[in-house]
Amino acid sequence: MWVLNFDAEDELARPGAMTPSPTLRARFEQLAQRTTLLAPGDLRLDEFAPPDRSGRGMQGAAWCPTPRALRALARAGARLPEAPSAEVLRAANHRGLMEGRLGSLPGARYVRTRAEYEETVAEGSPTGAWLMKRAWSYNGRGRCRWREGADDPHVARWVDAALATGEGLQVEPEVPRTLDVGLHGELGRGGEARLGALTVQRCDAFGAWESTALAEPGTLTGEESRSLDEAMGEVLRALREVGYFGPFGVDAYRWTGGFVPCCDVNARYTMGWAVGMSAG
Repeated sequence: MWVLNFDAEDELARPGAMTPSPTLRARFEQLAQRTTLLAPGDLRLDEFAPPDRSGRGMQGAAWCPTPRALRALARAGARLPEAPSAEVLRAANHRGLMEGRLGSLPGARYVRTRAEYEETVAEGSPTGAWLMKRAWSYNGRGRCRWREGADDPHVARWVDAALATGEGLQVEPEVPRTLDVGLHGELGRGGEARLGALTVQRCDAFGAWESTALAEPGTLTGEESRSLDEAMGEVLRALREVGYFGPFGVDAYRWTGGFVPCCDVNARYTMGWAVGMSAG
């Protein structure tokens, strides 16, 4: 029995009771119809519908085993999955997880104060545009774009609100991507890792997922493959350090000026997880 809580990052950012808007739930329903995580015979639990105990005793699973997801499974009488604590999930999915561990785009920085933000953008983006991402964001949400020279009050308010949480903000040049790839895996409680095959992802202009397919041989250059392998090693170390275990995915991309071997770490299932792990 599955709970597909696609808004897990919202809960991690603001722990406590919350209900996604009807618009967001409609978007999640579209994603649920396209996921390949569920096996034949699996049930999908609507956590916001009246309790349905028709699957009582079934093994439970969640997109991300947040407290809200586990409560929904418990109400339905499912057997709860072994899962990291909420604090571990928060740490593992925080954008600051990989801070200082890997190289990134020129000028990119994780900032925690307005002064650090101003200092970063003052250095200039190679493209004249910037992309800011909240500590917990997903599927193209929780991000803001700004073009140098534009006097946009909305951007200033957005940055101030993000920094006011005390969780920091990823600030990076916005660059033209030519290839998006993902590598997935599963980390055991004892630290052992099982990795999947390389996948190619398609995302829309806002960074929202559209499709995933297995990568053809030669998709990455030898140097890019080595860079991705090294990044995966660092990701595994970081996840182990915070005590995470479970499914995860690492996103990377090629742009017109090089290759970024780790732009996102998702310590949960992803839309491409089953695709990559099926051939791993």
